[in-house]
Amino acid sequence: MVSSLNGIFRPASDNPATPDKAQPLKAQKPAVAPSTPPAAQKRATPPTAAAKEKPKVRTRKERSDKKKDMKFPVTPEQREELRKRASELRIADRRPEIKYETISNTEILKQALEHYSIFPERYPPLVYKDTGQYMHAELLLPDYTEIEVLARKLNLSIRKTVYRLIMNYIYRGDVDIHAYRKSQQQPSERI
Repeated sequence: MVSSLNGIFRPASDNPATPDKAQPLKAQKPAVAPSTPPAAQKRATPPTAAAKEKPKVRTRKERSDKKKDMKFPVTPEQREELRKRASELRIADRRPEIKYETISNTEILKQALEHYSIFPERYPPLVYKDTGQYMHAELLLPDYTEIEVLARKLNLSIRKTVYRLIMNYIYRGDVDIHAYRKSQQQPSERI
């Protein structure tokens, strides 16, 4: 047995454990004549494209019933008016656990968007001031795209467009759209 590691790393001929046995030398490759080209070595072929397909990245459509949250600045007076409308909705619905401010603001925004399509003159530009206090409205994706189109048309940001629609609706009041539509249809029926 070897008492140190030196015995392991010594050449085989010096190994005291096998002094009589001569270790065979490795066979040397025969020398190739310089006139012959070296033999081409075969490389392993890289995996084909079919074997190494990247997984397709799927882009998912947004759900049509997904809601987009929009916030708009309010002054204390405007907040009071919007909260008053929300409390009226709460009393009518009689479910106190639901947050009615956002629901009420969403309904006001939908109505204002519908009114704007008929009476754009009732929605003049307003002075927009970021007060730091915000309220929210959550529109469905189709209504949100209408707001985006209107924002591009008015050359305003989405937040400024929402502010303009809601505040004009609050200050100008509701318009009876159904009566207006009936009055527009009656002259055409007479012809």
